[in-house]
Amino acid sequence: MKLNFFHKYSVWVELSVVLILGFIFSIYIAIFSLELTSILFLVLTILLFVAQAFILLGFSKGKLEKKKKFGLILYHSLNLLFIDVIGYSIPLMESNYNFNAGVVMVPLILILGLIITDKYDKDIKNIHYVSKPDEDKERNKPVIEFNEKKYIFSTNSLIILAIGTPLLAIGIYFFFDNKAQYWLHEIVVKQTVYFLNLLFNMDVSASYFPVGKYYWSFKFLSGNINGDPLGSIYFETFCTGIQAICVFAGIIICTPHSQDKNTNRDIIWRKAKALVVSSFIFYVVNIIRMIIQIELYYLGYPWESIHVSISAASSFIAAIIILLLHKWIPEFIISIIYIGTLINRKFKKLKNPKKGLI
Repeated sequence: MKLNFFHKYSVWVELSVVLILGFIFSIYIAIFSLELTSILFLVLTILLFVAQAFILLGFSKGKLEKKKKFGLILYHSLNLLFIDVIGYSIPLMESNYNFNAGVVMVPLILILGLIITDKYDKDIKNIHYVSKPDEDKERNKPVIEFNEKKYIFSTNSLIILAIGTPLLAIGIYFFFDNKAQYWLHEIVVKQTVYFLNLLFNMDVSASYFPVGKYYWSFKFLSGNINGDPLGSIYFETFCTGIQAICVFAGIIICTPHSQDKNTNRDIIWRKAKALVVSSFIFYVVNIIRMIIQIELYYLGYPWESIHVSISAASSFIAAIIILLLHKWIPEFIISIIYIGTLINRKFKKLKNPKKGLI
């Protein structure tokens, strides 16, 4: 049987090799900084972007319109760029478990690469599903129609949404609250310090002391309140903003899929897009929140007041994420309505058993 090198999974394997090579090359760029070897690996990294583009052009086979072809190459290029940034950052990090950043992020990026490839593979093949005329009646379930699509959910999927969401959110949080994942603390602290010094010329640095509960802190080299030195602000997992990301990750992942195949066609892609964008928004807003808090503290405002008030104000960003969920994953809101419909149907059957049998 002839092997098709442009099959979805073959292309994903090829792209995964490119991503892993990009990760390795970027590590060596940081290790051999400002040396001839570093320049060599930089050139090789650039060539990887070119090689990836050729793979994707062969994969599309001229069957994608220009806009979608551009999107295919853009998404995979951003994937490669992100993994390069992670690889470059690891040798520069101080955390004892700095390589765990790669252990956690690289598999997630490879999975994202598969989701992107699968999404455009369906576009190339122009896959659409046709429902049988009596299929909805055979299911004997409520059907909610929205934007010309049908939403029918199984009871098990609704139970998973209710129970799995909090469990998954808690599990993700405790995973990142483990000391082996404190590389995330370092990234957030150092990025915040960079922008504080850039925007406000604040004399603050990131302090690493891997003992006790707080490994990372913001250390003020100058500044005072009522004549007393500012000292340090200690950093914990909750300060990374990961708790908000965990909640929405749990919601997005556990949101049920419609049993209508056509509606369900691109659900994984839509979930991945919502997860990436919502995580990015929460991450950026959290950095901005800390910049504002620390600047106000530096100017003399009491920490207890600004910490609580600004943290509460920044939580309103969740409303924007809900709008994104409704745009990309209407299944979440519709599934809640669907639960209400099932409960209402159950009550009607209890009130009128004979009518319920029709």
